[in-house]
Amino acid sequence: MKKIVIGDIVSRAWDLAVKHWPVFVVISIITSLCGNFGLGYDPSLLTGLGQNPDPQAMAEALREAMNVNYPLLLVGLILATYLGFVVYRMLYNAATIGRPYTTLGDAFKVDFVQVCVFFCVEIVFGLIVGLGTCLCILPGIFLAIRLMFAPMLVAVDGVSFGEAFTRSWQMTKGSFWDLFLLGLTAIGIAILGLCACCVGVYFAEVIINFMLVLAFLVLRIDNQPEVVVESTDYTEVQ
Repeated sequence: MKKIVIGDIVSRAWDLAVKHWPVFVVISIITSLCGNFGLGYDPSLLTGLGQNPDPQAMAEALREAMNVNYPLLLVGLILATYLGFVVYRMLYNAATIGRPYTTLGDAFKVDFVQVCVFFCVEIVFGLIVGLGTCLCILPGIFLAIRLMFAPMLVAVDGVSFGEAFTRSWQMTKGSFWDLFLLGLTAIGIAILGLCACCVGVYFAEVIINFMLVLAFLVLRIDNQPEVVVESTDYTEVQ
């Protein structure tokens, strides 16, 4: 059984993040903006909200203050999903061949069907984890770890919907506690990023994403090589 060495993964993730952070931070910011499409609020309705101790009244005030444009929200969700698909492939390429893309244009060329599968996997993954969390929190954590590689398998290997969940379950068998500790480490890194203001948050996200990819490579069933080849045959966004 392959062993996840957390210190080694964090160290390698840091090195990769330092080398490739500009392009991933830019895409992360754009993704965040897409996620906020269609969401707005009326500041005047939030006046004095913090002075009201009634949780029900606060929730009602927040609901009334929010303005949701559902068609625009759906567009933002689709764009964010597309960018997530692209980022997974770029992270994988950076970790395996030393560069996230050959040309930026090629990086954004994707198979429409696979993006749709990726979208469905992301939605179902969220529903499964959410349901498990609602049951007793612990099932949600367990399912999140066992199925965590399903979206990446679609983006990187182009697997089918069902195979994505099956292979993720197989990959994480026997490695639950290692991945759980890796997740706690990621939370710690995210907290440190929050302490370093907005830029720190995005850089921390890059490190965490590389940790996920490196863990994926360690546990990958097909035993494909994970050798990083240094190369400068691409142009990153500086």
